[in-house]
Amino acid sequence: MRPSIKTIAEQSGVSKTTVSFVLNGRGNEKNISAETQKRVLDIAQRLNYQPNHLARSLSMGRSYTIGFVVPDISNPFFSKIARLVEHYAEERGYSVMVASTDEKPEKEQKILTAFTNRQIDGVIIAPTTELVSSKIANLPMVNFDRNFNDKDDNFVTINNSETANQLTQKLIGKGCQKIGLVGLSSFLPNINERIDGYKEALTNNGLFINQSLIIDVNTNLIKQDVESAIHQLLKEEVDGFLFLNNVLAAEGIWLVNKHYPQLIDKIKFASFDNLDVFDYAKPKVTSALQPGDEIARNCVEMLFKQIEDKEQSGSIRLSTTIIER
Repeated sequence: MRPSIKTIAEQSGVSKTTVSFVLNGRGNEKNISAETQKRVLDIAQRLNYQPNHLARSLSMGRSYTIGFVVPDISNPFFSKIARLVEHYAEERGYSVMVASTDEKPEKEQKILTAFTNRQIDGVIIAPTTELVSSKIANLPMVNFDRNFNDKDDNFVTINNSETANQLTQKLIGKGCQKIGLVGLSSFLPNINERIDGYKEALTNNGLFINQSLIIDVNTNLIKQDVESAIHQLLKEEVDGFLFLNNVLAAEGIWLVNKHYPQLIDKIKFASFDNLDVFDYAKPKVTSALQPGDEIARNCVEMLFKQIEDKEQSGSIRLSTTIIER
C-alpha cells in the first residue's frame, strides 16, 4: 500500500498538518523544530513516500509546472538555456514543459493556449510577435532573447547592437574591408538590433553600407538559403562574414570547406553564439558567447517573482564575451 501523510504522522508522533508543512518545505516558516523536521523527513524517506502531485496542486492552487517556449529547441543556444531553466526551476520544486514554435505566431498561440488549459503557473518565452503576452490574461510570463517593446517589464536579453558592433570591429581589425551579413527572421527586434550594430561599425570605420551584402535566410530553408547566400556574397568578393547565429555559421563553415577550400585561409568568419566546433574549425570563427547561466537564472527569478509575489520586474540586458580566434 502506498504510504500516506497519515502513516508518516502516526510513526513520527505529530499531526498530519505538521507533516504536510515539513514535506512542502514550510517547516521553518511554521516554527517546527529542526529535530521534528528531521524525524518526519527520515520516516518519509524510509517509507519511500511519493507525494500526490494532483492533490498538492489542488490544495496549493498551483500545478508546479512552468512552460519554456522557443522557436526551435534543437538550436544549441535554446537547448542550453532550456537545460539551465530546468535546473533552476527544479531547485524550486517545479518541472518544465518545453515546446517549439518554428517562428509561427499561430503555433505559438496554440502552445500557450494548451499550456493555459493545463493550468501551468507561468511561461518563459522567446516570442514571435508582440501580441503574445497580451493574449494570455493573468499568466505570469517572461520574455527572453527578443523583446518587441523596451517599455515592457519582465524580459532578459543581451546587448545585441553592441555585440554586433564588436564582432564587426574584430573582422575589420583582421583586415576585412567588405563584410557580408547572413541573418534570419529580420522582423525580430533582436535581429534588427544586430544589423544596426553591424552598420554602425562599418560607418565608424568609413566603410560603405551595401544592402546587397545583407542577406536574410528563410528559417525553414536554412541549408539551401545559406548556400545561396555564401555563393552570392563570394561573387561580390566579400572578405568577411558576420553570421547572426551559430546555426548559420556552422552551415557556412561546411559550405566553404565543400565549395571554396581555396578560400579557407583568406576569408574571416564571426558569429553570434558559440559552438565547441569553432575552436578547431576553418575558417576560424570569432564568436560572441552569450551568458546562458545568467539568462536562465534571471528568467526563472523574474517568473517566480510574478508567481509567488505577484511582482513585475524590469528589463535586463546582459553583456556577451567575445572569443577571438
